[in-house]
Amino acid sequence: MIKKNIKEIQKLKSQKQIKLNKRNQLDEEINLINLHLKDLNNLKNQYEKLEKILIIFLMV
Repeated sequence: MIKKNIKEIQKLKSQKQIKLNKRNQLDEEINLINLHLKDLNNLKNQYEKLEKILIIFLMV
């Protein structure tokens, strides 16, 4: 009975570690995506500002 419980504990600990590793990997991927999104949003904002300036310039 004790050996069975020990085996189950080891199995669950192993599964837990695998899940933690996967979660860490996903967190890293999310961080990379967020960085890319931030860069793209900054670029979009710069474009929109430039576009507004150009419209004002052409209207004058």
